[in-house]
Amino acid sequence: MNEQILQSRPVASRADDMRIALLTAVALLVTHAIAFMLHEYSHAFVAWLLGWKANPLALHYGHLTVANVLLQQEIDENVDYAPVFAAGAGYAVAAIAFAGVAIGNGVLYCVCAWWLRRRDGSAGAGGTLFVFWLALMACGNLWSYAPIRTITSHGDMAVAAKGLGISSWAMFPFVTAISVWAGVHFFRVVLPRVVAQVGGMSPHLGAFIAAVACFVYFGFYGVPALVGNYGQISALMSILSLFVLFPVVLMMSLGRQGRVAELVVPRADMS
Repeated sequence: MNEQILQSRPVASRADDMRIALLTAVALLVTHAIAFMLHEYSHAFVAWLLGWKANPLALHYGHLTVANVLLQQEIDENVDYAPVFAAGAGYAVAAIAFAGVAIGNGVLYCVCAWWLRRRDGSAGAGGTLFVFWLALMACGNLWSYAPIRTITSHGDMAVAAKGLGISSWAMFPFVTAISVWAGVHFFRVVLPRVVAQVGGMSPHLGAFIAAVACFVYFGFYGVPALVGNYGQISALMSILSLFVLFPVVLMMSLGRQGRVAELVVPRADMS
């Protein structure tokens, strides 16, 4: 009897691991869509509040394609900045351009991080992980704009700098400092906390969460400047994010997960 139980455990563990992986894939797509749409609607609503957009819900939604449905590749805020510039309303331009990252992503990250700290795992593993992935998407969006796509000639950061009447280089240290603070907080505080809360579900879960988080943050959100003609500086930022920071931060995170596992796994073994 004991032999049969021991032999069946690895099979059950593999099945659980696959279920977690598939649910994570769904959660990543859903939380990406939430963070993305909040970003675009933040642009639109601020433009509407300032009198430069008639309908805040009138985004450019694009076409019914796989890439657009799953990753919102054709959706944007549909704000015409030309008349705002022509009216000399540079600060309105900056407010609209900054709204996506500041409200749609920055505020979202703070809310998610606060919720994860307050709930302390009481919402259950599924709810905790969903909010964690949403926090990752919000924080990753910040990273994709600052520092990745700040020193460039187009995009939100370039429009904001033009609206303020300063160069992207002058704005770079300020927006990057905020983004880097959020990233450090995510990997040093939020990630270890969530792993400590849910890591007992599977012996591999802590490493899995760390690996996916690093890939999404430094990989998915780190590489847009390689394909969007954002210039040489932004391309270099993307390369450093993917090929330097990704492996370095992943190794550091796995080291922390190993220390967490020493506390979590033995308790599971005693049951």
